[in-house]
Amino acid sequence: MRIPRIFYPFVLEPNSEIKLNISSSNHLKVINVKINKHIEVFNGKGFFCKAVVKKIEKKIIFLELNSKINFSDRNNLQINLGISEIKNFDKIIRESCQLGVTKIFCLESARSKFKNLPSTKKILRWEAISISACEQCGLNWKPEISSMNLNEWVENSISESKILLNPKSSDTLKSIKASNSFDLVIGPEGGFSEEEIIFFEKNNFKSISCGDLILKTETMPVVVLSMVKALFGDI
Repeated sequence: MRIPRIFYPFVLEPNSEIKLNISSSNHLKVINVKINKHIEVFNGKGFFCKAVVKKIEKKIIFLELNSKINFSDRNNLQINLGISEIKNFDKIIRESCQLGVTKIFCLESARSKFKNLPSTKKILRWEAISISACEQCGLNWKPEISSMNLNEWVENSISESKILLNPKSSDTLKSIKASNSFDLVIGPEGGFSEEEIIFFEKNNFKSISCGDLILKTETMPVVVLSMVKALFGDI
């Protein structure tokens, strides 16, 4: 049986005792952990190790870390996903994290249903969802989650390949050259405006289509990220 994984956003020191926060402690209590139970701890920056439950208090659990701290490199394939906010953005965060995306940006665009950038409270909720996804799927690198307007995101785009999902395009992902880094942008349900598409293309974004089917925005990240992984692997 796979041992539970817990996120601890600090430096992991060998043979040290750590105090989990209330949320992580509650998670372990829900799955009925006991004293001396083995746990895996990761800090979201590549470091992880085994730990043992040493003390269980009313609200807090204490762990003792193993003597060996491990490190896993990031995948060579870096994917920065920019997507207009939708009602079910929680699902986008959860599923994109499990596919190993590097960064997720919530973008403000002309046809977005939400006309203001997300609040700090909402960003923190998305952070919690991403942590839960990493705990579940075994990733040791937590993706960065942020928000900005579309123009700012494009101006800060530095990836080797820049991809715009555009159902009107006749090109597909197969026309994209292999690369170590991708900036991938997905519009809202109504799509990007013509002005925005022109703006993307002027800034070296290549329009591609994922086929004849018109899919919901919340479905597109899983589809296109899976296609990128299948075509380019981890480079």
